[in-house]
Amino acid sequence: MAEDIEAKIRRLRELGKASAEPETPPTPVSKPSPKPKPPRRIRRLSNIREREKKRRILIGASILIILILIVSFAAYSWYSSQKEKELRDAKQRKLAELNSYFKGDILKTSYGQTTYNELKAKIETAKSVEEVNSIDIKSAYLQVYQKYKAELEEKQRQEELKRLNQAKEQKKMEIKLLFEPLLAQPLPTQIREHALQVENELLAQVENASSINAVNSTDPTPYLLQLWREYYTYRVDSIKGDYVVLEFNGHKKIYTKEQAKAMLSGIQDYTVLMQYNVKEVQFVKMALLLTRDRVVGGFIEPGAKIMIFAQNATSRQYLQIADLGYVDSVLLPADAGIINLNEQQGSSSSSNSNSNSQSSSSSQNSASAGDTTVSTGGSSSTSSSSSQSYSESSSASYYYSVNLGEIMRAISSGKIQGSEEAIRQLENYGDNLLALEQRLQLQNVPNGVPFLVIVEVPSVYVPDVLSHINTVYIGELVEKS
Repeated sequence: MAEDIEAKIRRLRELGKASAEPETPPTPVSKPSPKPKPPRRIRRLSNIREREKKRRILIGASILIILILIVSFAAYSWYSSQKEKELRDAKQRKLAELNSYFKGDILKTSYGQTTYNELKAKIETAKSVEEVNSIDIKSAYLQVYQKYKAELEEKQRQEELKRLNQAKEQKKMEIKLLFEPLLAQPLPTQIREHALQVENELLAQVENASSINAVNSTDPTPYLLQLWREYYTYRVDSIKGDYVVLEFNGHKKIYTKEQAKAMLSGIQDYTVLMQYNVKEVQFVKMALLLTRDRVVGGFIEPGAKIMIFAQNATSRQYLQIADLGYVDSVLLPADAGIINLNEQQGSSSSSNSNSNSQSSSSSQNSASAGDTTVSTGGSSSTSSSSSQSYSESSSASYYYSVNLGEIMRAISSGKIQGSEEAIRQLENYGDNLLALEQRLQLQNVPNGVPFLVIVEVPSVYVPDVLSHINTVYIGELVEKS
């Protein structure tokens, strides 16, 4: 369109020039010698009119040309402004596209900022809309994004690797700490080598793990439980005898070896298992002075299997302090066997002078042992009649007390004749006395009488027994078929 306007303007210019130019002059000829000028001729009216017409035509053409030029310049200016507006709008759109892609963290990178500046400068210096539209922002952004993504992935990989290494170090330290209490025990060579092998395998498994989940899934608990069981089985088997003492949380109890191993193997938490202490059963003899109501009435026999209980001084609760023990002997104190003897005797006689006479005699003996009294006696009489009478009477009584302790001291010092017979008579006196109680179902020895009981108890229970020495009770284990 602009080219057409320019062509029209050129034609109008040529047309104006043609109308302004005079007619083509005739071919010049050689001038004759100058002649005197003829007198001036008067112009004709028609010529004047012709010239006026031409002048008007030239003025009109000039005005038309000026108008055409003004319109053309206006059209050109409008066209140029439209082109500039389109270029500005295209640049604004392209800059908006550039800012929509290049934003956030990607602009914080050096290469992202450089690419952004280059694209922005290219947009701003573009001379045409076509040049602006030819700038491929998306492709440039994708190249930068791929580089940024690769860099970000590498950074994340490094961070994950760092976290993975930290998790590995933490897990390996945890495994070493968990194995440390076991390895600190006096393990036999076989169990120690097994424990070290398991520990090294777990550490290698952690080191070769490729993820944090794989590291955290490495659980040494089952292995530690099995190793602690092996150690306790070794401890039980290494103790002499058929019994062992298991102590847990201050409580002690005796088991056979098979019972102990079965009980320990049933524990599913190695942290609980490692709190047990296995001790050897060593029996210790102890002398306990107990009233008969605290020693099964004194009827307990040597060799009996017993349990020992006591009363807590503060809570007044009864507790078991020894679950196994044996009676060695039970001694009845001498002052519990004082024998009191009473004996009375009497006789009388009479006669009459009228031959009537009468005589009589009587005797009585009594003996007591404790609360039991035994009496014996007899009487006889004769009578006759005579003229004279005569009477006579006599009586006697005796009381004595026999202290078994004094008798034993007298025997040991040789003060008694026939000491062997006395010893034979005193043998099993206490047993016979208690047996008589059972037979007659009558109590002869009071409850407050102390018995000296010699017991055999495991050494682990001795401190507890001594701590409750004044409140000890003995119970006999009854095994029923």
